[in-house]
Formats: sequence, structure tokens, C-alpha cells
Amino acid sequence: MDAARTAGLRVGFTCGSFDLLHPGHAQYLAKARAACDRLLVAVNSDDSVRRYKSPLRPINPERERMYLVAALASVDAVTILDDDRPLNLLLRWKPDLYIKGGDYQGTSLRSGAAVEAYGGRVLVIPSDFNTSTSATLSRISALLAHETPDRSPAPPRRGLVLLDRDGTLIRDIPFLTDPAGVELMPGVGEGLAALQDAGFALAIVTNQQGIGLGYGTTRQMIAVNQQLFRALGPYGVRIAKVYYCPHTAADGCDCRKPRAGIVSRALRDFQMESARTFVVGDLPGDAEAGRAAGCRTILLGSAPADCDYRAQSFPDAARWILAQQG
Repeated sequence: MDAARTAGLRVGFTCGSFDLLHPGHAQYLAKARAACDRLLVAVNSDDSVRRYKSPLRPINPERERMYLVAALASVDAVTILDDDRPLNLLLRWKPDLYIKGGDYQGTSLRSGAAVEAYGGRVLVIPSDFNTSTSATLSRISALLAHETPDRSPAPPRRGLVLLDRDGTLIRDIPFLTDPAGVELMPGVGEGLAALQDAGFALAIVTNQQGIGLGYGTTRQMIAVNQQLFRALGPYGVRIAKVYYCPHTAADGCDCRKPRAGIVSRALRDFQMESARTFVVGDLPGDAEAGRAAGCRTILLGSAPADCDYRAQSFPDAARWILAQQG
């Protein structure tokens, strides 16, 4: 970019997460390039997206997002933006144009004054497309929520089974971040299939304090869960939802088992009575959370705790649940 400026070329700068590249992005970047001779795009890092959007975003990691933006003919160079604001990059590169897309007002851009102070100009380019990453995600969510018309109506749910993950569904490896470490506990696939065939909805409720302690990330947890879903595929089992608590014991949150927050939220989401809900785990905190929410509780293993049933194996737990609802 220094060479371009030396050659008398007009340099433009813009930034964004570009998580799911859509027509609005493409048009805006094309118009931005038409306003200058060279266009530099700063793509928000994964950490910055998590800070200003959601802990569950971005959908695509920063290297993949940078690759897609760089592949556009309108873009001359791509860099990473680790900060929440582009001010440091603007002062470093001092572009002739600071360009933003959407419905911003030039005067509302917090870094705009700094650009104008060194002689640059702010340019806002509105989009002709009513598209956004959030709108795309909402559309996907809406589509997934609808069944195709030619399918038979789903039978009423017989009940809800809330399942601990580590030590209950898969072998317990402290702070598991590698999907290769996923190993189903004996009989889990068969037991879950029996419950699902009987009309029970299945969901996971899991403490994941390794995220809060810095031993892993939300993305890594999701990758482990995806491997668990793949392992359950041959049994035809579908986990409807995953509820997780990323906090540490010191945080004092309501969602961390043995508190009942995570179980109570599942009951609300599934609109299920506690009397028809079972919590299956391997630790006393699993049973305490279930009992606090009014659910019946099943524990695997030998950890001392009050529960409604002590199962010798996962299939044994499934048989007991089916017998209670028989």
C-alpha cells in the first residue's frame, strides 16, 4: 500500500467480519473498489468477533474468511483486525478513504474524526441488498424448524431425557478438546436408540468449565460434540439440543450443575413437565441439578449421591426410564 501511495494511487480501507459472504458484501466491496485505486480490507479476528457479536461466532474461522475476501476481484489486499475498532490500522496505513457499508452515518463512525484529522475522507456505501449474516442464520434456522409437507406428523413426545456428556455418553477425558478422543461409553448408542424409538426427546446438559479456565474454546467443544453426533449416527440417534455451562466453579452462575438452571432452561425450551423428564449422569452434581428441577435422576457408576435409580450400565438406565413411563 505504501508503493501504491508513492505512485499517486488512491488507497481505500474497510473492515468487517465477513462471516458468511453474501451479495451485500460483494456489492459493497465492488463499490468501495470503484471509489479508489487500491482497496485494503481488514477482516475481524475470531477473538474480536466473539467479543462484539457472540461467544458462538464466527461461524467460519478467520483464515477461511480472509481467503474468501481475498479471492474477490475488488479486493487488492487483506489484513487481520484484532482490535474492536480499526483505529490503530487506520493510523498505521493512513488510507485516503475510510469506507463502511450499510446504514451508517459518516459522523457516527468513531474513527472517522481521526481519519479526517490526517486528511483522509469517510465514505459510507449503502447496500441495495437486504441481506446480512444474521438474516441468513435466521433463515437457515427457520428452514430447519419446518418439516417437509410429505412427511408423516411426528408422534407426541413421551418425555425428555437430559444427558450429561463426559463420563455418561463418552469416556471422561479432562478438558477434552480433540474430537479424536471421543469414545462412546458401552451401550450408549443402543440405549439412546431405545429411548428415541419410544418417543423420548434427547438433549445434553454439560458443564464445560475448561472454556472458562482457558483449556479449550467453544469452537473446540462444538467439534467434540460433532464427533459425538457422528458416533451416534449408525444408531439413528439425534440429539435435539446441547446445553452447556462454560463458567468455572468460582463464577457462581446458575447454569453450572449442581444448580438447576441448565435443566430448568431445557424444560422451558421443550415445554416439558419435570415429571416426564429424566436426568442421567455419573456425578452427584448431575443428580442434584435434576432433583432441584423436580426431575427423576439416574446415576451411572459408584459415586455416592441421592438419586432415583443407580444404573449398572447405560442400557440399564434406559430400561429403567422406559419402565417408569410404561
